[in-house]
Amino acid sequence: MRKGIWIALAFMALLAVAGVLSELEDTADVKLTSAPQPLPPVTVVDAEIGTHTGAVTVFAEVAPRWQVDLRSRISGVVSNQTPPALAGSRVSKGDVLLQLEDAPYLANVADARSAYESSKLDLRKAQNKHRIAMKDWTAAKPGETPPEMAVHLPQVHVAERALKATEARVAASEYDLRSTTLRAPFDGIVTRRNVSPGATVHEGDVLFQILDDSLLDTQASVSPQEWALLSKDWPDLTVGVFDERGVKIGTAGVRESGGFLDPQSRKYQLFLEVKPLEEGRILPGAFVELHLPVRPIGNTLRIPESALTQNGFVWHVDRGNRLQRFAAQPLFRDTGDVVVAAPEELAQETGLRIVAFPMSAFLPGRKVAPMDLEQGK
Repeated sequence: MRKGIWIALAFMALLAVAGVLSELEDTADVKLTSAPQPLPPVTVVDAEIGTHTGAVTVFAEVAPRWQVDLRSRISGVVSNQTPPALAGSRVSKGDVLLQLEDAPYLANVADARSAYESSKLDLRKAQNKHRIAMKDWTAAKPGETPPEMAVHLPQVHVAERALKATEARVAASEYDLRSTTLRAPFDGIVTRRNVSPGATVHEGDVLFQILDDSLLDTQASVSPQEWALLSKDWPDLTVGVFDERGVKIGTAGVRESGGFLDPQSRKYQLFLEVKPLEEGRILPGAFVELHLPVRPIGNTLRIPESALTQNGFVWHVDRGNRLQRFAAQPLFRDTGDVVVAAPEELAQETGLRIVAFPMSAFLPGRKVAPMDLEQGK
């Protein structure tokens, strides 16, 4: 009897708990379905479809226009009186960099000059014999042309050629003598010195390396697609030169362009002369950014770089505040923006609301709450 009563009480308690849970569940359903879901916010920027211009950015190395390895023309011993043209020294054109012992070359000059004087004497002797022979022939056979051997004419020709040869030897020996003094070929900086006083140098040894930092050049490589975008008005074109921080440090003008493709990269080559904004602001060997002006291109959009997804899509919000997208190929990038061609299906539009920060979870046609970028800040 007691067991039956306990079973009945337990069953009644179970029914009471089930009733309470049913009430709570109904209330929760009402609360969840009564409030509308808020639209997800997206940040948009206004982009105008029209004609845009900008610059193609390429990286390049600045190089001196003139740089030379100075080699010894002759062999010799470096004199102890050699000037202190050390690495890092600034020199002017004609400054003495090195002096070789010149005694052997002075002797060569003396020998050459002696041979030259002997040749002059030999020539005068041969000419004198020729004149005497001509007088004798004319007296004996007037009006008749004499044979060359009879009047010593070949000896005169040989003496003349010998004189020219000894004259050339004098010039060569004097040139060797001058080569014992090595001078700077232009104003510049000694970047390397490979010789010390007392050392023996041989013909062809590299003794110094000098560069001229007053004239700076650089070379830019651009792809065929970038080349098609560039403004080709080279004489009036001014290229901006920027450092690694994006600060403008100079300008450049195009000297030559597009004459050939690099055989390895298959890119067009531009040769530019660099002009620093301040003296010493751009040094040889520096890596810089070159901003090459682009010609005006119509039917394009300028959008933030963040708006272009990794898989090449641009999202925008249509007039019904719904997400849409189109595939875009960047034409060029310029100061944080990217310029892309506007899709043909949107050609009738004057502008688009571009999603500045697209998400991977976006779906075309989804309704959103657009928010201006400035408003979001």
